Amino acid sequence: MIIDIPIEILELENNSYHIILSAKFDNRIFGNLIIDTGASKTVFDSTFVEPFIINQKELNDANSSGINAMIPKTKMGTIPLISFRKLIIKNYSCITMDLSHVNKLYKVFSEKQIAGLLGSDFLVEHEAVINFHQKKLTLNTHF
Repeated sequence: MIIDIPIEILELENNSYHIILSAKFDNRIFGNLIIDTGASKTVFDSTFVEPFIINQKELNDANSSGINAMIPKTKMGTIPLISFRKLIIKNYSCITMDLSHVNKLYKVFSEKQIAGLLGSDFLVEHEAVINFHQKKLTLNTHF
């Protein structure tokens, strides 16, 4: 099944754009995610997911040269339910970390609070296509 999800193209600075979409967590809380094609893994803000994440454990050796390279408290856990419109994902295994530095940046340029970064692992798995003109993300659910 093919699912189209609305995206927002947010200009943070002159000619500096970020792509945002909304997801629903635990069937009750909406969160904004940055689509980050340069991130190899999807990560969620540890503060945002705290109320509903389960089986969380600290990662001792989080080898990374990206956004979490200098963040010591990287954890792994399971989010029981995430939905992107009609795409419902149960027991999503994920990485969590403090994304307060991202939210500080967003506070300067917008009112958005960021719940996480949707990385290439998710985008490749769902054969994602970003359509800037139509402002949508198309996902293939393989079902």
